[in-house]
Amino acid sequence: MTIRCDGTRVRVEGNPSRWQRIDNLFGLQTLDECVAVYNHVLATYDLPPFTKNTRFSHRQSADGKPSSLIGNGAEITLIDWTRNHAVGKGREQSFIRGLSSMQIGRGRKPKLYPDGNTCNWAEGSTWQMDKLYRKAIELKRNLLKSIKKNDEVSPETHRYISDLIEYCETYGVVREEHSLRQTLLKRHNLQFYGCTTENDFYHHLKDIENAMNTIQISHDEHQSIAHQLLAAGAVETLRQANTTMSYFSMWQHGTDLREVMKQSQFYQHKARLKTIGIDIGQKFDVSRMCPTLKRSDVIEVKPLEVPSWYKMPVVAETNILPFRAYA
Repeated sequence: MTIRCDGTRVRVEGNPSRWQRIDNLFGLQTLDECVAVYNHVLATYDLPPFTKNTRFSHRQSADGKPSSLIGNGAEITLIDWTRNHAVGKGREQSFIRGLSSMQIGRGRKPKLYPDGNTCNWAEGSTWQMDKLYRKAIELKRNLLKSIKKNDEVSPETHRYISDLIEYCETYGVVREEHSLRQTLLKRHNLQFYGCTTENDFYHHLKDIENAMNTIQISHDEHQSIAHQLLAAGAVETLRQANTTMSYFSMWQHGTDLREVMKQSQFYQHKARLKTIGIDIGQKFDVSRMCPTLKRSDVIEVKPLEVPSWYKMPVVAETNILPFRAYA
């Protein structure tokens, strides 16, 4: 968290849901709770608290430009909204990849990261940025990595973080994040604290949800022919499985195996492949089969429930992580 004060104005930057906490998988729910965290920190440095706006006046502007409103309280310059989706263990990338095929809002194009764990829309925009990412991976990369470098972290904290990551992996947690920037807030008069409610923002948080309602995403599990043969007990060794798979590949590309193999070999490999539902005695038809597709399920999205052991945020709690002030 960063505090700036020039003698007439106080500015605070930082995530109040993350303040003095190990994580922020589940955070604060209201604007008042967020401001209460900021005010708690400001009070420790004898700085004035943020207050709600009660009256407004027009600010003088340059010639030729429309005037703007200024209030007598705190002004919001950026706000992030998040929620968690449970899509099922191992299905996070399929879910993110599926939604990355769609533009959202007014033509905001998706950007899928190479690892498939993150997708955002309108990155770098001064209006709004939307994002989906795999929460377990984010916790491993940032939180788990940082505490391993800190020898002062207690064993209980290590266990708590490990349980949190395991919980996210078990339920397949995908984080949805909306960052509303200053341009949008001013255009819709959402910047004045005390004159807006949470409901006023919800209209701007529906783009990803609308995309989810118009697309059906499936999770496909693929397995090589060789490993399918081994799993079905059709062969005894991986070498035998690979040999049969090589003949399968020839058949898949249009080769008549009867012309390149002895009859006994043909029926041997045919018998093996039939155990996994493939008949090389028939001509391969790509429109009727996907030989490596083991399973395909439609992904069902559910809201993530808070586990009983989770440590929810407390506004006045300041004994979890140290706070440093830099001059």
